[in-house]
Amino acid sequence: MMSDGIGCTWICRDGVESSMTECEARLLMQENEKLRRQVQSNAEACARVEELTARLDETDAVLRAEIERRCLLEEQLRHVSGETAGGASDRTVDLAVANERLRKEIEERAQAELALRARERRLHAVLDSILTGVLIVDRETRHIVDVNPHAAAAIGLPKEQIVGKVCHQFVCPAQKGSCPIIDLGHTVDRSERVLLRSGGVPVPILKTVVPATWEGREYLIESFVDISRLTQAENEARESLSLLEAALESMADGLLVVDGFGKIKEYNKQFQVLWGLPDAVLDTHDDDLALAAATPRLRDPEAFLNRVRELYEHREQEGHGLAEFKDGRIVEYYSKPQRMDDQVVGRVWSFRDITEKHTAEQKQAALLRRVAEINEELTHFAYVVSHDLKAPLRGIKLITEWLCADYGDKLGDDAKEQLDLLQNRVARMYNLIDGVLQYSRVGRIKEEAQEVDLNKLIPSIIDGIAPPEHIHIMVEPNLPAVECERTRISQVFQNLLTNAVKFMDKPVGEVRVGCIEDGDFWRFSVADNGPGIEEKYFDRIFRLFQTLAPRDEFESTGVGLALVKKIVEMYGGRIWVESQSGRGSTFLFTFPQKREAVASESSAGGIACLSDCAAEGMQIENRSSVS
Repeated sequence: MMSDGIGCTWICRDGVESSMTECEARLLMQENEKLRRQVQSNAEACARVEELTARLDETDAVLRAEIERRCLLEEQLRHVSGETAGGASDRTVDLAVANERLRKEIEERAQAELALRARERRLHAVLDSILTGVLIVDRETRHIVDVNPHAAAAIGLPKEQIVGKVCHQFVCPAQKGSCPIIDLGHTVDRSERVLLRSGGVPVPILKTVVPATWEGREYLIESFVDISRLTQAENEARESLSLLEAALESMADGLLVVDGFGKIKEYNKQFQVLWGLPDAVLDTHDDDLALAAATPRLRDPEAFLNRVRELYEHREQEGHGLAEFKDGRIVEYYSKPQRMDDQVVGRVWSFRDITEKHTAEQKQAALLRRVAEINEELTHFAYVVSHDLKAPLRGIKLITEWLCADYGDKLGDDAKEQLDLLQNRVARMYNLIDGVLQYSRVGRIKEEAQEVDLNKLIPSIIDGIAPPEHIHIMVEPNLPAVECERTRISQVFQNLLTNAVKFMDKPVGEVRVGCIEDGDFWRFSVADNGPGIEEKYFDRIFRLFQTLAPRDEFESTGVGLALVKKIVEMYGGRIWVESQSGRGSTFLFTFPQKREAVASESSAGGIACLSDCAAEGMQIENRSSVS
């Protein structure tokens, strides 16, 4: 048991008393102080609890009074609600009906708004797809309220820079203040006006204006088409028509154009003069009437009319023929169908007076017949020369050989020299006859043309010539192959190379064969370092039977170069010589790369000249043999 005061001794639970140290006493005193303070705090808390309890009692009383009051009010509210329940029910039904009507009206307006927006989108789509320019203008303010892409492109500005501007800033600027529709009350339908582009460039347009009213406001729908290309095309068409009319009148031929129904559409002055038709007939544009007035001038009008009817029945057919007039004129006509889009819409006739040409053709035909006859005579003459002239020569040569063999030991030197001279003259005459025959055959006797490789031909010719050791013939490599008669091209190179070898006067002779391209031709050359030729003889050496050196010095018939010239010219080429006396010569000739048809020599004068030259050559040879 603990004492009332603070002591230093404790009595244990079993009554045993123990002594405490001083330190433990101090700790115990501190604990007691804490307990005391805690007890004091608990006392204060109990006092506050009692105070709060009193307040809660007061609040509870107030709440009870409020509950009683609210119960009373609730009872009163139930009473009032019971009285007004019937009227509220009727009002609710009315409000529900009104709400349903309002809902339907809202749905209808929403659908109408959607339809209106869809219609607006369709209208804008149509407006944007129109290929013409469209401006919508407020009639009162004259401001542009809408524009489609085509109009914006024509003006050259984006839509945002066009909308809100006065229409006359872009369309019909000269009519600002005097608008045909707003100010003057006119209508504009497919009228030519002017559109100003963004840079102030005027563009011709074709414009139509239609008034319209939307939501009580008036607008103008202006649609336009750029006709600058059309205007340019019209101007070009007018110019072309003017040129065509001038060309028709300047033509030497008469021209007549009729439509698919036989009506005269166009004609020129030459046609009228050629047929001698009066204006009164042509002004009717009646083709049948014009035919009736024109055909009596023909020698065979029925034949011409039948041909005309045949062409009109066969619209696709072309016609060509001759019409002989009673006054001796010959008129050539052509008739061709006029087509548009693969359809025959008319016929074009052209007439040309070919009286002079026809007469010349008849004369030419007669000359050609005469030439054919002369050619036949020349062929016969060639065989006569070959047989009748060579036969006596062979007899003379045989007699001289007998004389030399039988009486050679009895003849003096002069007699032997004369016999040798006689044999040489006979051989020369024999060669001359062969040369004339070869010359006459060129152009008349044809061989089959073939491709001739000159790289193979020329070496074979050189082998046949067998030039002496001191003369060297050089042929350039890669010569072309030409299409011609092998015999003719062989004669050309053989004569040129033979002459170069025959007349060489240098101890070391050089002959060169070359070729280069010259347009559509090959240009061949045969050059030597021989004696050369004076310029005054450049033309003479290509004439028949002409030689520069004495025949007793160099055996020559004078036919070789003339034969070469004739062959080259027969193939459409030409031959010439470049030379200086003492410095050698270069013979050049051209030959076509592609074979062309070349007319044979058919001139009667040339043939007669050949016969005369042959006769002259024989006379020269005869005179030489006698001298």
